[in-house]
Amino acid sequence: MNTNKEITKRIRVNYGIKEQMIMKNSKNIVLLQIDNKKLKGESVIYDNQEECSLSIVSNLHNKKFINIMVIALTQSGKTGTMSGLIKNYLNDTTNLIPIENIYIITGLSSRDWVDQTKDRMPESIQERVYHRDHLTNKFVDDIKNKKNLLVIIDEIQIAAKENQTLYKAFSEAGFYNKKNLLKNDIKIIEFTATPDGTIYDLMNWGENALKIKMEPGQGYISCFHLKNTGRLFQYKDLCCYNKNTGEINNSLVYDNINELKAKIDSYEEPKYHIIRTPNGFKSELVINNLKKYIHGNIICLTYDRESDIENINKILEIEPNQQTFILIKEKLRCAITLNKKYLGILYERYTKSPDDTVIIQGLVGRMTGYDTNDDSICFTNLQSIDKYRILWNSNFEDKTIKWNSKTTKRKNQLLHSTGTYNNPSLIDGMSVSSEDSNEEDDPTIKKFTNFNAVKKYVKQELGNKRGPNNPSKNINSNGFYECNVRGIKKVWSIDDMYRERRCNIKNGAGYGFRYCYENINDKSTLEFWIIHYEDHEIQI
Repeated sequence: MNTNKEITKRIRVNYGIKEQMIMKNSKNIVLLQIDNKKLKGESVIYDNQEECSLSIVSNLHNKKFINIMVIALTQSGKTGTMSGLIKNYLNDTTNLIPIENIYIITGLSSRDWVDQTKDRMPESIQERVYHRDHLTNKFVDDIKNKKNLLVIIDEIQIAAKENQTLYKAFSEAGFYNKKNLLKNDIKIIEFTATPDGTIYDLMNWGENALKIKMEPGQGYISCFHLKNTGRLFQYKDLCCYNKNTGEINNSLVYDNINELKAKIDSYEEPKYHIIRTPNGFKSELVINNLKKYIHGNIICLTYDRESDIENINKILEIEPNQQTFILIKEKLRCAITLNKKYLGILYERYTKSPDDTVIIQGLVGRMTGYDTNDDSICFTNLQSIDKYRILWNSNFEDKTIKWNSKTTKRKNQLLHSTGTYNNPSLIDGMSVSSEDSNEEDDPTIKKFTNFNAVKKYVKQELGNKRGPNNPSKNINSNGFYECNVRGIKKVWSIDDMYRERRCNIKNGAGYGFRYCYENINDKSTLEFWIIHYEDHEIQI
């Protein structure tokens, strides 16, 4: 018997009669729980969500598919589609799966996401809803040695870089071996509104992956509609702090806040106005500017990690009796659905170089959906909306867009991934023949044993690149050179340094200088590395 035969499809797990009976009983319980949530109005599966979930289940009949990515507009029903997926997967008579093998995870570190997702899922699934803080421990521990898994991932653009949490969880779970994925019947379903670099990596999986674009349902209000109907405005700086002089440009901040005040004054009834402020001391400057230039009877509430507000919707559902500002910092980035009945103005935090994904998933994304009111407006970056419209209409295939995100870059005037957990080059046994392959995307690494040779190479070959003129020599008490990469200062082995070869250099530096050892216990094995990308690559 040939045990080395290549596996090209997911292998169905066989169960005994008693196991099948237990699974069928558990299935019936879950289906009843889903139906009860529908009857109570807690989790309704709408037509577009039903259609999308049926498409996922149908495509899973193709045993070559390991990973299916679902792209859907913000607040258009991704969670409902997940619930529909579980229902329709269990209802498919060709499938048998233990309920304890169904998971919903995210790279978000958000208790709000956990609570909201659990509330909408059947009770039998809720204990296997994991966010970022629990992926590399509880989630990985729970799935070890399991076969026939259905892993649903929400908001995949978060913590998506190579070496971030999703990568670490996949690595520890054994998901970076194609043979194991197929042999153990692993099925991964990804959900996002802004796939960024993850989609360009996934589309290099060839026959093992698929993308599905979910169209919104009837009555949905998109960010495109909001812009078309004049409900979006270009955001501006509400702080106007000059770090060089240490002063606030009072004339500019007056003009910017006066524009906001005019919109507030246009409301006949009091509203809640959500303002995203900068971090640090600039947050207080924005608050002071608002109080200085917006006169009248107003209330300012703070919603951040230190505030007493546990659930913002508990506040938003109560009609305000006066104009109320809710000042937020790192909240309401994505996934969370707001009660919009009394919402007035949402104002995104201004930045000179906006992350397009942060804009789409931010406050304008919280304004979209099926339950929007008719008069709320949002100050945001309008150019991000325009770029997103082109990407959406092209099924995310137009790579000429100058999309700025944490996992995309421009190379040869086209959009590419900077390297995400979906990179097929990370998977043993996965064939990679694309222009986005790991090999082509790798930087050049020049290795030296003599520091003078390093300086000569930099002068002759990299004179036009930005980098350290006089690399610091951090030597520990044992006489070994230490290097600081991603905030980790230690004695690096050549293997560890190779895994970190893209860090910083890939994100825009001209070249990097690194110390590492073939044997971290032997000083004589020291190597000096110069790492850089070739000039034809354009980083963003």
